[in-house]
Amino acid sequence: MNIINDIILVNKEILQKSKNTISRNPEVLLLGVVYSVMSLLAGIIIFNLLSGLGILLGIIYALVESAIVSSYLFVLHNVVIYNRFRWKDIKHGFTYYIRKVYGVLFIFYLANLILGFLSNIVGAIVIGIIFFVGIAAFIVLNPLPESLYVKDRDSLQTILYCVEFMKENWINWLVPNSVLIVILYLLTGGVFNGGLNPFRSLSFSTSISSIVLYLLGSAILSAAMVYRGHLFKLLSTTTLRKRMFMRKI
Repeated sequence: MNIINDIILVNKEILQKSKNTISRNPEVLLLGVVYSVMSLLAGIIIFNLLSGLGILLGIIYALVESAIVSSYLFVLHNVVIYNRFRWKDIKHGFTYYIRKVYGVLFIFYLANLILGFLSNIVGAIVIGIIFFVGIAAFIVLNPLPESLYVKDRDSLQTILYCVEFMKENWINWLVPNSVLIVILYLLTGGVFNGGLNPFRSLSFSTSISSIVLYLLGSAILSAAMVYRGHLFKLLSTTTLRKRMFMRKI
């Protein structure tokens, strides 16, 4: 019963904080448009102009993607921690977290290489394992973006912290995030994957309805990331017992 009550009270508090942040910084709702367009243009330019570079192409794309994610996380950091949005933070953020983000992507790359190597040796059994590992990683590492910009840790320590965070807060984290996924899907037909660059999956065609859904989806995603940031900040600095104690006094 305490857990259910805590979930309700925590999300009530975070909802109010998120509303205050967005009302003070309404520009944050445009981040989806900014970063989805940025990611789209980066992919088009790199894969069309540099297609003959072979393995270097992947390295360059990973660096560019890391810079985009770094910028996005830096903006979120200032919005969530300092309640401050500045357009110049987009430019200043390209290098702020780039080493941490690239390190995380490199760790994921090595993990995929190892799993791919094992699948070639063992076969179908490993393919099934990879499927379940992917689901587990999606759940356990869901707060990875927030861990990167809220906690001051290196790439590997950030991933390990995600595991520890989810062990302590999985109910409080998964319940509201599941609701956010359902809301986004029902309103736009898209799925919020909670990845390092969630806006990369946003797309639209030239039809008016597609553009409207794209703008709606990007605004919802932007609001959701602010909500997640405040939720992570609270859960990572308190415990259930501490929150219950603070409410009593």
